[in-house]
Amino acid sequence: MALALKSRLRESPLLRGLRLRLRDEIRAQPVRWEASRDDLAFRYLRGRGIEIGALYRPQRVPPGVQVTFVDHAAPDELRRLYPQHQWIQAPDVIDEAETLAHFADESLDFVMANHVLEHMEDPVAALFTFLRVLRPGGVIFLALPDPRRSFDGPRERTSVEHAVRDHRDGAGVSRASHYLEYVELVEGLSGDDLASRAAELDAQNYRIHFHVWEPETFLELLSALHLPVDLEAVQVTDPEFIVVLRKNPDKQR
Repeated sequence: MALALKSRLRESPLLRGLRLRLRDEIRAQPVRWEASRDDLAFRYLRGRGIEIGALYRPQRVPPGVQVTFVDHAAPDELRRLYPQHQWIQAPDVIDEAETLAHFADESLDFVMANHVLEHMEDPVAALFTFLRVLRPGGVIFLALPDPRRSFDGPRERTSVEHAVRDHRDGAGVSRASHYLEYVELVEGLSGDDLASRAAELDAQNYRIHFHVWEPETFLELLSALHLPVDLEAVQVTDPEFIVVLRKNPDKQR
């Protein structure tokens, strides 16, 4: 009797109409960045790896996954640099993303860097380093801010040529212009205030967003570098976009 009643309810046009309406309303909701990032992390992260620059939001990972936290400064210094955050994930290892000197070649199953690469003066070096420490089949998991939905909106997008030049000739060739652009277009200063503020940030070695990408321009950079990777996933949400790459030695240049 119960099974027959349930069957009739499922076939009811009214119930079917309500179910389809609910489905359409759910599908119409904007994609939540937290849920999208977590979904991709649970789908692709396995084994033992590192998260660079977790700061106040370490990424959720599947059970059994081992994460070593890496940052460029000790906890006290991070709290000084980012006083707006009441809690900060203490790093297990202090290291720079461009070098990861504490990690041996092909020693990790994944490298995760959420909202980190844009702070790198030489992001190309960082990408090569991530590949160096990854085992074959290992995963690079990146989340980057989408400038179309952030304070970086007015800024020029980083071209392939710009990123390659910074890697080839050294980040110093662009540092001054990066600070000036940031102070003018993000902080809104001009004239003498612009120059003095840019000099102040430079003296502090303050890690602004040195580079700005939209999903398409970032994928152009990856393609131009001919990295030995397979593109596993790209997900665009409201404040950010996520790129998942898998190391494939068969694509070595």
